[in-house]
Amino acid sequence: MGQAMPLQSQSDNTSHLFLVGQSKSGFWVARDLEGQSEGIFRDKKDAVRFALFEGGHPNAVMLSPNAVEPSFGQGVR
Repeated sequence: MGQAMPLQSQSDNTSHLFLVGQSKSGFWVARDLEGQSEGIFRDKKDAVRFALFEGGHPNAVMLSPNAVEPSFGQGVR
């Protein structure tokens, strides 16, 4: 089971783009490119599911071929 943490309250219903990739430690990270939400998961399926739900549309997810590390509320780096 993954952990999701909203970094800011979302006051509007706009869609967001998410980057999904595996971290160097083996966890899957789904991170909103605007830095509003992020989730850390044990498997890719759960990370993509979170990104699709939070993103608001089917094209909300970009899979990264590179390692994606959690930002822990620091935004996109």
